[in-house]
Amino acid sequence: MELREALEYLEDGHAIWKPDAAREICEAVGARYSPEALERPYTTEAHPMGVKMRPGQEGQKGVWGLTLAHYAAAQLGVVDKALSFLGKGSQAREYARVIGEALAQQKEE
Repeated sequence: MELREALEYLEDGHAIWKPDAAREICEAVGARYSPEALERPYTTEAHPMGVKMRPGQEGQKGVWGLTLAHYAAAQLGVVDKALSFLGKGSQAREYARVIGEALAQQKEE
């Protein structure tokens, strides 16, 4: 996965990523992937945000998009550079922005 694509995926604070996709995103931005920190099972009834799982997908492990963006920013040491937003999408985009800036700066050095 290319860095540009990974940053676009990190901008989606509403997605539930399959663990393999979340791992690829982490690898593309240089963050260590941790199943223990990121993965959890999702069910329609248990999630307060109204997640509707597809038939046959109940209880599947996944990674919440905003959790992944925050985790990647923390792994790269830039989580404190992100501004704070109330919306999941806005916050995820902010994490992706600071990650992208940090990686661009590393590349220049």
